[in-house]
Amino acid sequence: MKWLYKLLAFILALFIYTPAESITPYATTKEDEKLAFTVLSDVHMEGNNEEKFQFFGEAIRDIKTAEENHELIFLGDNTMNNQVVELSAFYGILDQYYSGFYNVVSGNHDLCPSDYNVGDYAHLKKRFLDYGNEFHSFNGDDLYYVFSIGYYVFIVLGSESDAGINEDISDEQFLWLENELKLHEDDGRPIFILNHYPLNHTWNDVWTEGHIGEDSERLREIMKNSKNRIIYFSGHLHMGLYDNQVSYINEDNITYINVPAFGTDNTNGDADIQDKGMGMYVEVYENEIIVRVRNFAEHKWMDIEHSISL
Repeated sequence: MKWLYKLLAFILALFIYTPAESITPYATTKEDEKLAFTVLSDVHMEGNNEEKFQFFGEAIRDIKTAEENHELIFLGDNTMNNQVVELSAFYGILDQYYSGFYNVVSGNHDLCPSDYNVGDYAHLKKRFLDYGNEFHSFNGDDLYYVFSIGYYVFIVLGSESDAGINEDISDEQFLWLENELKLHEDDGRPIFILNHYPLNHTWNDVWTEGHIGEDSERLREIMKNSKNRIIYFSGHLHMGLYDNQVSYINEDNITYINVPAFGTDNTNGDADIQDKGMGMYVEVYENEIIVRVRNFAEHKWMDIEHSISL
């Protein structure tokens, strides 16, 4: 079956996207960066939406032109319905136009049944993992895992049942998270936590509930009790950006960053900028992290960035 995924992805990539003009390469703000990576959220690749194919293809070509980009991270809701055609389009364009490393986090649209993604949670989870294993060497059967880029650690969280638009985190996953944080608490480097879902009561002006549900405070306490400097990336809210600032909140040892939706207009919250096509380019230095907002689909920087002191 997996050979069919590859074949379908290859054929779709040839016919659903036509590259536009050449793209000017771009660089990090300073030359001494330790790490640079890109984060896109809520791509919502849709089986019959030609505009989304074009937007996605242009963004992938744009990201490839970055002079420094050690990882491309997709923060969940990568497809609308986890259909085979959507996954094949998503991975087909990536396979054709991007040669770097990438990681794909799961979101509610990737895992939870609807009128259009036939099958139960277990079936959809298996399809999500099958594509991941085939195209970017995702290893294992869990949606939560850890990976490293050089000396920097990334922890990925994922929902473990059909909880609708919410996230279900098991006791086992919480214990695993605590152990991972303790394992790296003396490293002296920030830990990046990647989760499609924000914590409850973090973005009260948009959605009071971040949709982690009853386990939200437990997750917050685990991170607050850690000795690590934590940068927590989430999406899910389709929250736009506010003039002169990234959507971020500092709380004790944690910085929460909400990434705007890439594949759809950002209509939640009273945001100044609601364009689709946006994501974040993150530059890590010895004493700070610079987060820059770019419209990757339109190949232009937004006049918004933020510096996080380390």
